[in-house]
Amino acid sequence: MSRLSAKNHILSLLPEITVNTWAPHFETIDLPMGKVLHESGSILRHMYFPTTAIVSWVYVLENGASTEIAMAGHEGVVGMYMLMGGGKSHNQAVVHTAGQAIRIPLSVVLESFNQDHEVQRIFWLFTRALITQMAQIAVCHRHHTLDQQLCRLLLLILHRIDGDAIMMTHEVIASLLGVRREGVTLAAKKLMHEGLISYARGHITVLDRAALELRACECYSVISQEYERLLHLSEVGVH
Repeated sequence: MSRLSAKNHILSLLPEITVNTWAPHFETIDLPMGKVLHESGSILRHMYFPTTAIVSWVYVLENGASTEIAMAGHEGVVGMYMLMGGGKSHNQAVVHTAGQAIRIPLSVVLESFNQDHEVQRIFWLFTRALITQMAQIAVCHRHHTLDQQLCRLLLLILHRIDGDAIMMTHEVIASLLGVRREGVTLAAKKLMHEGLISYARGHITVLDRAALELRACECYSVISQEYERLLHLSEVGVH
């Protein structure tokens, strides 16, 4: 297995013969913050396997308001819906944490997916974890406080990066949570007052991760534990 594929968890789980087949098509690309990988209704020609970037699926309403539905980093892939049939998505995929990803032509991935049951199994396990994330975030938006939602969002990001520093403005957070910027500012000030985070000019540093987990609702643990459980099943099945 190449050192490059090892940087993305799904690629690291795939059969060696599949990775070797895909390797000539690997393209490492930089994904700046705010880059849109696909618009609602568009059809992807490539699939993206993030290595250091984090990408959010965002639903944008007719009035321009938006809310994050799910996110994917080095544990996942962007474009899974293209393997499920239907061809189009009603969501927008946008980079909210700058970094890199491995881009592979959809046709290459699709050929292996259609022919290899082990490839299908790994992708379907990721999809199950993704569905859990989507459902839990929907519940979180409806039933939990903005403070708890902010904690959950920060923890999910930390789970996908190295270190405790997050580059993200209040405007971006408000867009992902589907709330007003003023609400995010108040929630962030509470966490700063409690000594959980520091914030300056779009730079958030988590000072006490354990306390942040205690402050968050159960949604973070449900999502993270489901990913660990399903990805462990993927590892067990790899030959």
